[in-house]
Amino acid sequence: MIVIVLILLGLALASIVGLALLVSSITDTESSGLALGEKVGVVMVQGVIMSGGRASPIFGGPAGSRAIMADVRAAKREKDIKAVVLYINSPGGSAAASQAIYKEVAALAEKKPVIAAMDDVAASGGYYVACGADQIMANGSTMTGSIGVIMSGIAYYGLMDKIGVDDHTITSGKYKDLGSPWRPMRADERQLLQGLVQDVYDQFVDAVAEGRDMPREKVLQLADGRILTGHQALDLGLVDSLGSYYDAIELAAKEGGIKGEPKVKMFGASEGIWGELFGTEQLFPFFSRHSLLNLSGPMLIEPFTYNNLMLQAMPVRLVP
Repeated sequence: MIVIVLILLGLALASIVGLALLVSSITDTESSGLALGEKVGVVMVQGVIMSGGRASPIFGGPAGSRAIMADVRAAKREKDIKAVVLYINSPGGSAAASQAIYKEVAALAEKKPVIAAMDDVAASGGYYVACGADQIMANGSTMTGSIGVIMSGIAYYGLMDKIGVDDHTITSGKYKDLGSPWRPMRADERQLLQGLVQDVYDQFVDAVAEGRDMPREKVLQLADGRILTGHQALDLGLVDSLGSYYDAIELAAKEGGIKGEPKVKMFGASEGIWGELFGTEQLFPFFSRHSLLNLSGPMLIEPFTYNNLMLQAMPVRLVP
């Protein structure tokens, strides 16, 4: 009976995979990556930028920084990829993950033309990543900018005092419990954390200045965390042109010397079997609290998404 059940489960899984592939082949309007000839590669940066690898092959989801970096390297390695579109629909996320992707994109841009195509939002860490490209194209209504760093914590020592909960933390040094929610933050601790945030911020500003070939002083005037539309960013020199994803494909093909309608190869774009069948792609997927702990350090993220993530990550619910 166990063998029969396992065989039936295997057949059912194979049927689901086959159906997903059939749906994908019918609904896919992009040129196939299997087609011969010169192509434009498309690397996807979607959702909150976090460290990690490839998404689930069953349920899909956004790729982690290691997977995106691997996609960028694959696009650089393949000879038939003459130019790359970096599709960005992200509010930012981890500072380290964003910086790592930026460096890979900048290295790719030294070998092949790279066009960053901004969709709904490419803010904070999403904008950081875009600065590695040769050119940035945004929609007029894209939310971008938000150049800045944020680090936060929740202090509930006052509540714990009221309900009689004590903290018995033992440390080897005065900074080992830095940011503890069980006690007020000291002035020297706040200064230490401010220096950390400032260091990450300076690196962000340097990347924007280098990527945009802009004086650092001008970047500093804009790097106060403000969010801009694509139209406003164009006026300020933070993006190069306005256009859609397909406009970016055409521009990349032109820069790569591709004649006629360009073929497109997607890198790391799979939405999983579930997504192929039901179309469940989301810009801000649901994260577990465990995964949100990966964003506990300095973050590059636009404010609205940051607030939502912090509400999800709260260890104590103050409402019944």
